[in-house]
Amino acid sequence: MKFGDSMKWVKNHGSCQGGVLPYFLFVVGLFFVMAVVLWLTRDEARPPEVGAARASLRAKNLAEVRSAGESALTSYAIVNADEHIYQIPVARAMEIMIREWEQPEEALQMLAERVDLATAVPPTAPEVPSEFE
Repeated sequence: MKFGDSMKWVKNHGSCQGGVLPYFLFVVGLFFVMAVVLWLTRDEARPPEVGAARASLRAKNLAEVRSAGESALTSYAIVNADEHIYQIPVARAMEIMIREWEQPEEALQMLAERVDLATAVPPTAPEVPSEFE
C-alpha cells in the first residue's frame, strides 16, 4: 500500500473529519497552558541564592554537627542513669564485644538474657476498686 492509497483510505473512512481535530487542539492547548503556568511561577520555585552569609552559617553548623558527632563517638557519658544506660567510645565497645565473643556459647546466653530483659512484658496494673464497694 502506497502513501497515497492510505490517504484515500483515511478520507473514505472519515476518521479525520472533525472527530480527532478538537481533541488534538485541546491537548495542545493544555500543554500551552501548562507551559505558561510554569513560566509564570519559575521565579517562585527557585531557592534563594547562597550568599557569603548563608555559606558561613552552613559552615559553622557543619562544624558544630561534626564536633558533636566526634564527641559522641569518643567520649563517656550517662544517657539514662535510672535505667543504667551509658555511652562509651566505639573503640572500647568493640574491645568489649571481642572479649565477650571469645566464648560464643556464653555470649549467646548473655545476648538471649538481654533480649528477654529488653522485651519483658510488664505486669498488669491492679484493678481499681469501684467506689460503690
